[in-house]
Amino acid sequence: MKKQTAIFMLAVLLVSLVPISFAEQGNPDQPTDRVRANMQPATAITAVKPRLVAAKAVEWRVKNIERLANKSPRITDIIERLSGEKLDVFLHMSRAEQKKILEQGTENALKAMDKLKLKPVNKNMLFRKRVIAANKLKQAEQNYIRAGQNYLKALNSYKQVKGQFLEAKERLRECEDVDSEECDELRERAQTHSKDMIVNSANMIIEHLNKIKEKVETSETMDPERAEEIISEIDNSISELEDAIAQAESAETKEEIKEAAKTVSKLWIRIRHRERLHAASVVKARVWGIMKRSEHLEERLDSTLARMEEQGINVEDIDAEVDEFSAKIEEAKSKYEQAQELMDEAYLEEDKEKLKEIVDEAKQLIDQAHELLKEAHTLLVDIVKDIKAAGGEITPEEETEEEEYEVVEEEDEETEED
Repeated sequence: MKKQTAIFMLAVLLVSLVPISFAEQGNPDQPTDRVRANMQPATAITAVKPRLVAAKAVEWRVKNIERLANKSPRITDIIERLSGEKLDVFLHMSRAEQKKILEQGTENALKAMDKLKLKPVNKNMLFRKRVIAANKLKQAEQNYIRAGQNYLKALNSYKQVKGQFLEAKERLRECEDVDSEECDELRERAQTHSKDMIVNSANMIIEHLNKIKEKVETSETMDPERAEEIISEIDNSISELEDAIAQAESAETKEEIKEAAKTVSKLWIRIRHRERLHAASVVKARVWGIMKRSEHLEERLDSTLARMEEQGINVEDIDAEVDEFSAKIEEAKSKYEQAQELMDEAYLEEDKEKLKEIVDEAKQLIDQAHELLKEAHTLLVDIVKDIKAAGGEITPEEETEEEEYEVVEEEDEETEED
């Protein structure tokens, strides 16, 4: 509780660094005074909930806002018109998010801030959307390996049987209108091989779906409802494929074998774009996890720079690098959100060709987001090197069970997707 109170009072403590008489009688056109003055009333600050960011990170972000305010009276106007609660929300936002808000006109910026609020987040759930038991994770990983092995086994069998079928088919050309024991044996062999081809092709699809299913089972960054939906759909598809296998195995005539082949073909045509959508959901969930960790790293970098500045270390160049890091994360987040909208649409799409177009576009956006996150990681490596070279040290991760907070839009609080 003491720690929470200290964080609540941070802005007030920052204001207290300036003599009260100066704060009251100082030049009203001085932007830094107006920024701090907006946070001066204790009731406005302490009335809100605990902050997600560490105290040092808040302090450094206040200083960043002051620097921006010194360059633009318009920014100062926006800051001084924010309520204590909305200012608290603003301080939770990343640098890039703050910049995006401040670049808008005053009224638009205030309207945008009105839509945002703080949402409590369990610290244990900062980087995941569900908790999967260790034994279940292990079992799913083993199932994934087994599915991969079974897929290769079915693939090799398919290739082998296909070769035997083509060989028998070639020889059967000589048996046209020929009724002999040898030709009858060739016809029976070709029929058996064709049935085996159908069975192996269906098994390949099943094991491919199983691999996706097990990836979903082990994804702690995927929304639970979406995971349940994917697993249910895959289970239904596997059940239909198993029925098709039984149909092929029991087929006795050429016509029955053709019908079984059509069944498997129709199932694959129906499934193939859905399985791509499910696979893309697994990748998107993984990107979400990387993005969340990157956002958290920015807070630790802010805290680190604040401590370094206290030690008299010049961090101007590193600060600019962190701005660039934040911009990369924000750009990746934008691509991710566009992909999410498309994929939400895709799960409702019934037209196969339209579904393919949506999935292709969504996958491209996911790849772009992933690439931006990799670029951000490269920047992070340079930032860490520069911090160490300047004599600083990255702020360690705090071990606490206290509830944390993130910024969300009002309408998204109840229906947040993966």
